[in-house]
Amino acid sequence: MKNRFKAVGAMALTGLLIFWGQPRAFCGTGTTEDMMKRLENLSAIIQEQQKEIERLKEELIHQRKSIQQGQATQKEEIQKAVKAETEQAEKSWREWVPEWVQKIKISGDLRLRYERLWDRGMLNPDGTPAKQDPRDRGRVRVRLYVDAPVTDEIDTHLMLSTNMSTHQEATTSNADFGGDFNDKGIYLARAYAEYRPNWLKGLGLGAGKFKKNFCNTDITWDPDVNPEGAYEYYRYSGSKVFQPFIYLSQMVVNENNRTPDAMLYLTQAGFDWKIGPVKWMLAGSYYSWSNLAGSKWMGTGDYNSGGGNTFITDSAGNIRYKYDYKLCEAISTIKFDLGPFPVDLDLDYVRNTAEGVPSDEDSAYYASAKIGRDKDKGDYSLFYKYAYIEQNALVGAINDQDFYGANRKGHKIALHYWPFRNTLVRAVFFYTDPVSTWKKDGNPLWNVDRYKMHEDRLQMDFIFKF
Repeated sequence: MKNRFKAVGAMALTGLLIFWGQPRAFCGTGTTEDMMKRLENLSAIIQEQQKEIERLKEELIHQRKSIQQGQATQKEEIQKAVKAETEQAEKSWREWVPEWVQKIKISGDLRLRYERLWDRGMLNPDGTPAKQDPRDRGRVRVRLYVDAPVTDEIDTHLMLSTNMSTHQEATTSNADFGGDFNDKGIYLARAYAEYRPNWLKGLGLGAGKFKKNFCNTDITWDPDVNPEGAYEYYRYSGSKVFQPFIYLSQMVVNENNRTPDAMLYLTQAGFDWKIGPVKWMLAGSYYSWSNLAGSKWMGTGDYNSGGGNTFITDSAGNIRYKYDYKLCEAISTIKFDLGPFPVDLDLDYVRNTAEGVPSDEDSAYYASAKIGRDKDKGDYSLFYKYAYIEQNALVGAINDQDFYGANRKGHKIALHYWPFRNTLVRAVFFYTDPVSTWKKDGNPLWNVDRYKMHEDRLQMDFIFKF
């Protein structure tokens, strides 16, 4: 390339020398005819030089294109070589690692929460109204999921989660900021196996500490509770339009050595029905709590401060539930699209049919609506719930504890927004009150219940999924 520039420069210099070497043509010493001939010669030389310059330009452009094509070809060859090496490495890795390990799926989430409680009512020891100070706190939640299929019919599932260090409550997975910077506890929140035989599609059998895979709402179950025991279900899969199902579960509340175990038995049956653009689910459930007095903390009112239910002191001086809990439930979900937005409507009604429960304390109902999308970047949704839970309609120690269990009514509003992929920002507001005034006489949990008056609660959540 340098030689070409030298050639161009030489030709230009030659032209200049020829031009400046003819002084007589411009000094009036030659004839006009001679001057014209010299100019014509000079013009011809310049034209030849211009042609040479253009030829060299084209050659240079062609050379650049050849270099760029060569670089592109080289890059493509390198990419192919790297891909081949990577595939070979992956193949070697797969041959070395057992097949069941390759099928393991690990996921999780991190939630950071700011929570403020204010306008908190209470009752003085003599029953007169009073106010509590507002409360501000930060909380963190970490959950790690491991899903590992053993065969094409057997799956295993694990979940590790944060929890309160002083009292591992089933109804929370939060760890509070504080404790003089002490480390937060990680606990086994789920560990179960499920068998789904190929010989009968729709049948499932599972056991362990398991995810709630039956129909429920938070008036009966806090979202963080993971029951323990065994379950069986069958869903008819022969139709995409109408699918009846049945679910059974035998849950161990507490195992006792010399007294009957505390148990919870669940029977649920219902159907999913697709009616045009509408999906409708309807189910009926029966919960039978057995020997709650044999539970470790619930039966004594130590767990979640009794959950708002009625407790008494028996003749032996022990604190225990006043009533049994035999719950009949009707639950329904309706899903459809409203323009570009999906809509989800939920209804739930529960009644405690156990003997002796007063008629004004035995029922609970729930209604909620959600509109919007809740998955990808840019999605947003709005949720509203109203719940009314009479004092002995259900076991208040394990339902939504942001509502404070039983003998509670109020509203919940939540706004969700996904600013980035796998990142959720959520604002939740609770406005709750007791259904009926707490009773002081004969109530061994009076010094706990009297603090559960009106409350406003705001939660700001930042959730990161991985």
